Amino acid sequence: MLNCCVDLEEVKTKGVTIGTVACLAKCQGLDVNAVYGSNSTVAEFRTIVKRTCTTTAPSIATAATRPTSFLVVSYTRRVIGQTGSGHFSPVGAYDEASDHVLILDTARFKYGPHWVSLPLMFEALLPLDEATGKSRGYMVLGYDGSEGSSNAGNDGGNAGGNAGSGGNGDLAQ
Repeated sequence: MLNCCVDLEEVKTKGVTIGTVACLAKCQGLDVNAVYGSNSTVAEFRTIVKRTCTTTAPSIATAATRPTSFLVVSYTRRVIGQTGSGHFSPVGAYDEASDHVLILDTARFKYGPHWVSLPLMFEALLPLDEATGKSRGYMVLGYDGSEGSSNAGNDGGNAGGNAGSGGNGDLAQ
């Protein structure tokens, strides 16, 4: 389903940017709030991490709770002492006592789930992506109106996201 945002051949040669991933999430019906790291602060990022890692909604079917949104980070691996360059992974948890986030690495063959200090993870969002000339960043992906807006055609000046909540939400700068 890459055709809605980018040609598959382009992905094979150039990879994907945060704007492309935000667009793909929109194509799948998700609400998206995408933020360049350079348009945010560590305090704003911490607020988003806390909200996405702790906010749940009741599930009618099971009387349990389920997350209402998910956080995906687009970061530079070298900043956190790993090999490679740009990478996307979801944040699975936040430990407030140690101020660490649990990165659920999508390249499990290379790195399993691992804890990273939140300030260091924020620093990893700041290097420029060579493809865009802009910093990397983070995206809150939600459903059922839990985050962002569902008007995929009007990005409000950011790459596939809503300027709604936290961190300015502005991928246009």
